[in-house]
Amino acid sequence: MKRRRRNKGGTKYYMVMSIICLSVLFIGYSYVYKLSEARKTGQDVTTISIGYDGEETAKKYGKIFDKLMSYFNIFFEETFKETDDSSIIIENYDKEAAKDVYKVVENKEEDNSLDVYDEEDEDEQIVERTVFVANNRKEDFFKVVETDTVSRGSAPRDMTIDAASINENINFVLYHTHGTEAYSSYKDTNYRTTNEKDNVTGVGNRIAANIESYGINIKHLKDYNDYPSYNLSYTNSNAAVKQHLSNTKKNLLIDLHRDGADENSSYEKFLSRVSTTEINNKTAATFTMVIGNKNGNYSELRKIAQTVYDVSNELYPGLCREIIVRDGAYFNQYLSDYSLLVEIGSTMNTLEEVNYTADLISEILCKTIVKINN
Repeated sequence: MKRRRRNKGGTKYYMVMSIICLSVLFIGYSYVYKLSEARKTGQDVTTISIGYDGEETAKKYGKIFDKLMSYFNIFFEETFKETDDSSIIIENYDKEAAKDVYKVVENKEEDNSLDVYDEEDEDEQIVERTVFVANNRKEDFFKVVETDTVSRGSAPRDMTIDAASINENINFVLYHTHGTEAYSSYKDTNYRTTNEKDNVTGVGNRIAANIESYGINIKHLKDYNDYPSYNLSYTNSNAAVKQHLSNTKKNLLIDLHRDGADENSSYEKFLSRVSTTEINNKTAATFTMVIGNKNGNYSELRKIAQTVYDVSNELYPGLCREIIVRDGAYFNQYLSDYSLLVEIGSTMNTLEEVNYTADLISEILCKTIVKINN
């Protein structure tokens, strides 16, 4: 009987190939990570563009490529995920002046208050952790309906405002990274719609009209940065806002969102307790502000948020909730020392409650503008 000889050369071959494959994977992983870090600092990063010869070839291979990239994005969502590993930090900025402004939240479920997305984290922006193949994303994401606008809501508060001086010194830009975010009546479409009279962009229309009634100039950017591609929301809003920055004025940038939470989460229970408040015997939706602590101008961002909170508490106590500081996030706030991410209402609020709050926030913002203009 012949004895089988062990294939020592074959074993070495497979070992060498395994090492090579692991090395290539490591190099690729490191390269993508460096690109991600470069984007965080605002650097332009060149990406790969694939072209096809002929329409039929494009259709044939384009669908296959789109599908592969959808699954590839899933890999990167898990590989470079910051959302689940980062925590919300709600802490005190000035304990003596505003001891109730901040509150420590340790439970990671509280992260559901606001997904940590910025221009380098676009592949993480999957609604409710559901991943759609590229061709189905648009249909399954939210309902598309006709656009409408919302007019001004109420008479302006009697304030002494030097609008001419403000317009000379302040460049006010209101925009929406997630402009399709909607309220309680849109539960069936994941609280999203392109119907402008029902979403946060429409609420922005109301605020902009109120601000203008004081004679203050405001640029309201109404493009849907989260539609049709939710993944590119922060990249789109970053590019849009950069076109309207001033080199000679203070850039007051407000990214208007609405709050929300995963069903049955601890943050949902928290929102159910604080989603509304009574102002002048009328129910108003509460609002909050969010700051990304990875921005180089983090301390300045805290100052402007603190100013808004103080003004809100002076005019309408209880309307503004604690300021949220988000660990490891940017939210494009490095674009200006006067950047604000405002969450007006939540998925638990009606549009009527939110529109009332929009009128109140308009007054708060006007008084804030007077302060930062002085």
